[in-house]
Amino acid sequence: MQMKTYSAEDLDWWQRPQPTPDELRLSGGLYVEDWPHARQVERLSVELFEATRPLHRLDDKSLRLLERAAFLHNVGMVIESRRHHKHSFRLIKKTDLPDFTDEERHEIACIARYHRRALPSTSHEEYAVLKRAARKRVSALAALLRVADALDYSHDGRVLHLAVEPELCDDAIWTIGLKIRPLSDLDAELEKADEKADLFEKVFKRKLRLRIIDTVGNEDGSQKLSKQ
Repeated sequence: MQMKTYSAEDLDWWQRPQPTPDELRLSGGLYVEDWPHARQVERLSVELFEATRPLHRLDDKSLRLLERAAFLHNVGMVIESRRHHKHSFRLIKKTDLPDFTDEERHEIACIARYHRRALPSTSHEEYAVLKRAARKRVSALAALLRVADALDYSHDGRVLHLAVEPELCDDAIWTIGLKIRPLSDLDAELEKADEKADLFEKVFKRKLRLRIIDTVGNEDGSQKLSKQ
């Protein structure tokens, strides 16, 4: 299955309110409440995966799991908002998703389940039944999904692209540069990313630092995501 690529010049394709036929197929018929948000979180998750390859060292099969989990992370909203992450797990788990085995679908469901609230724990049956390697993979991918979801907290695609800044990474901090829409206010996204970087820091043993850059690549500001 070929991975998606995204043009830096194509800024608005993911804002279409209606799904494409291929998106309907990939969703397995699950109801996606906000297609633009689903696309944006999927896109940012893919870019975060690439930006953190030296940390997670996962393969492209794992990337496919993250893509689908990111795309479907909010399907539980059709049942209720407060516990939608848990409903997302159950809906994904029982839905026949194209291109994935039952075991892979369970991992996708777990990744989506941990996009918010509680961190992965062996006290959760759905996580405990996974093999050790799968638990490690789910935790790493959920860590990326939590940050990607936070970076579209306003649901309007303010973050255009992100990439690692290797010269600003070390054993204590991992730095990601953000390219944002002109005149965008990213305060809410950064605040939420601070909150949801908890699993990232636990899994990768590093603080996450986000630096905002403008659309021509000049540094505009930065925020270090760390718990005080």
